[in-house]
This record gives sequence, C-alpha cells and structure tokens, in this order.
Amino acid sequence: MRFLYLVFAVFFLVSLAVPAYGRVRKTCSDVGYCSKQCAKADTWSFAADCKNYCCVPPTWKGK
Repeated sequence: MRFLYLVFAVFFLVSLAVPAYGRVRKTCSDVGYCSKQCAKADTWSFAADCKNYCCVPPTWKGK
C-alpha cells in the first residue's frame, strides 16, 4: 500500500512540475500559434481552434 502512495505522489509531483502540457485552451490566437510541431523552447497545449498543437513561445508565456 505504501508503494501505491509513493507512485501516486511521484506522479502528482511530476505533473505539477510540467506546466501547461496537455492543458486545453479555448483559443490559441491570443497566446501563441497553431502548428504540427512546436519548437524546443515553446510550451505546447491543445486548443479548440487548432487542428494539432497550440505552441506558446517563451516571450508570450507571461502575457
């Protein structure tokens, strides 16, 4: 049982450490651009108005 708690805790901490991955946005045009593949520095997520991924460049993340 302790092992399951440990696995869950590690999974939870890793999911908190990786911001925006898998988060669904309503629109991408305000925060980034739609693309099939994002650049290494970009943070990707899904958006309703994008067919593939919504890529957010590092300079736009705080806006």
